[in-house]
Amino acid sequence: MRYLPTRSTWLQTCRRPPPRATCGTCATCGASAGSRGPGAPRPSGPVVPQPATSGVPVDQRLGDSEYHFSWRHDGSKTYTWDGANQYCGNLGSGWQGISIETRQEDSLVREAITEDHLPWIWTSGQLKNHGFAWASGAEFVGLNWSHTGGNHRPQPDNREGDENCLGVLNNVYDDGIKWHDIACHHDKAIICERKVRVHG
Repeated sequence: MRYLPTRSTWLQTCRRPPPRATCGTCATCGASAGSRGPGAPRPSGPVVPQPATSGVPVDQRLGDSEYHFSWRHDGSKTYTWDGANQYCGNLGSGWQGISIETRQEDSLVREAITEDHLPWIWTSGQLKNHGFAWASGAEFVGLNWSHTGGNHRPQPDNREGDENCLGVLNNVYDDGIKWHDIACHHDKAIICERKVRVHG
């Protein structure tokens, strides 16, 4: 197909542009839309904006880590905890669900949730033996557990009896953006993380 430089021509030529995407390429016909303005149609499916050295779109960097925000690249899909962490693993070598090891990293998560108006996300945190653990293997420090939850008890509280996964909720219990233990079958987006020094 011939390249069509203007967005109006692209919109007329590509018959059925899907509602969501971030790369400015029509998924139906492959025509490029150039820069995308507010309200422009977004193609669905796997989307790769400007890739990092790993070939995976990176939304944020902090220290030796790169971060990929799933909802910006998969049409805002949500996943169970297992599905979300599998999504990260499928990005390639070194990618896994985020391990929130520092207050700076917790701030990065809170900023992403605030800026994109998300209700919640998954992390890599999961209950192992008698405590939570990160996929990175770093020591788990409970930096931002909520003081409340569905039963008005400090987190983690295992309210449902199987709350073995760690999510970050956006003011669900009038508590701000805080960590909660959650049953792993709930659906959420995820932030994926990759250590550049190890896998770069």
